[in-house]
Amino acid sequence: MTENIINLKKPIAIIIICFIAFINASQLLFMVFSPVSKQLSSFYPLYFGCSALFSFVSIAGLWLLKKWAVYLYTIILVSNQLVLYSMKLWELTAMLIPMLILILLFNHRNKMS
Repeated sequence: MTENIINLKKPIAIIIICFIAFINASQLLFMVFSPVSKQLSSFYPLYFGCSALFSFVSIAGLWLLKKWAVYLYTIILVSNQLVLYSMKLWELTAMLIPMLILILLFNHRNKMS
């Protein structure tokens, strides 16, 4: 029995990234109702709501191993960093996990259609 019992079609890194991204997208929903975002501008709750929606779409694409999802997720992460910076809520640590995720996604991009 040299046959591998577990035959994963998805790389483990993609499964973990989807799990982490789902948690992050869910946290974006809290920003929609955040008093801080409402105090700064009515734009921010709308932005974070749209960002969460596009994040969930991107996560579904990543789960299906689609290259477009890597690019969409990149755009979302960069724009979220810029918005957090404009709100004066940006920290270097807020960029570490997204950068790690992007590096892993671009490394697995060749396994996507």
